[in-house]
Amino acid sequence: MRYMFSLFFIFSIGFSVLAIASERKAAEILCERTNKKLQFDCIIYLTGKNSGKPIRSAVFTLGADMPSMPGAHNVEPVNVKPLKSPGKYSALIQLEMFGEWNLKLNFVKPNRDRLVKKLYFSNKGGN
Repeated sequence: MRYMFSLFFIFSIGFSVLAIASERKAAEILCERTNKKLQFDCIIYLTGKNSGKPIRSAVFTLGADMPSMPGAHNVEPVNVKPLKSPGKYSALIQLEMFGEWNLKLNFVKPNRDRLVKKLYFSNKGGN
């Protein structure tokens, strides 16, 4: 009986850890223009969608495409760098023109996932 309880306890903890690790992500992205034409410095705030807790040590890329012109304007994905604050990341993207862009966050760690956020970029930045 004690053996059965131990197994149940171990499986319960394992499933709880798995559920936390596989929580969907939420992202807020703020982009500011740099001195280079059509280049933007983007700050990404990454949290668990349900928990709201910052996601640390994520590994992902940031790419972009223009939804109004599918296939015509695609930005090569760039690696995203973690910043000192938990759940805060940074990336530089080089766009081809101002307008509405889909930013694609492709995750490999803590688990495979993809987020797509739509932002409008102008000479004032991206929001």
